[in-house]
Amino acid sequence: MQNNNAKSRLEKAIKKLEGLPKKRQNSYASIIFDELDSEAKWDKLFTHTSDKQIKKMERMVRDDMKNGATSLGQFLQA
Repeated sequence: MQNNNAKSRLEKAIKKLEGLPKKRQNSYASIIFDELDSEAKWDKLFTHTSDKQIKKMERMVRDDMKNGATSLGQFLQA
């Protein structure tokens, strides 16, 4: 997605939100802020994750997939 396209989508979303009652605007704002905070936490976690830790997590997920303990397999197999 190009920057201009992303900006225009954001602008469209903001315009649409501005047409809603303030209570709904605040509800959507809370959802957006929660999502941004969550993404920032994940980014921080993975920034400080070593290759060794990532490989260990990968092995754990693959073992769970083999044992039917997770549905992540549908996303990891292509």
